[in-house]
Amino acid sequence: MAEIKIDPKVAYMYEVLEKAMIGPTDFASLTNISRETLYRWKKGAPIADKLRLDIAYNTALRLEKGCRHGRLPLKEKLKAPQRVKVLRKIVAEMRSAK
Repeated sequence: MAEIKIDPKVAYMYEVLEKAMIGPTDFASLTNISRETLYRWKKGAPIADKLRLDIAYNTALRLEKGCRHGRLPLKEKLKAPQRVKVLRKIVAEMRSAK
């Protein structure tokens, strides 16, 4: 049986999602990348669209910054549309945060 080789950016992305307690559905909405694509990447499928991978990776970097700044995981329970809106705001704020 062949070992599954996962791109390091994808592995990092899923580590951050777990740390930030963000599900793949919210991350898919946040990045405009389908859940199916995210799932295939996690399973080691070839990544044809490097731009999408970079978008997802950079979003994960900002979410990780949000964790370090205490903004994530979210403390309050929100419905999906509000949750994604708050996550978009955090990602935008973390763009310039150190």
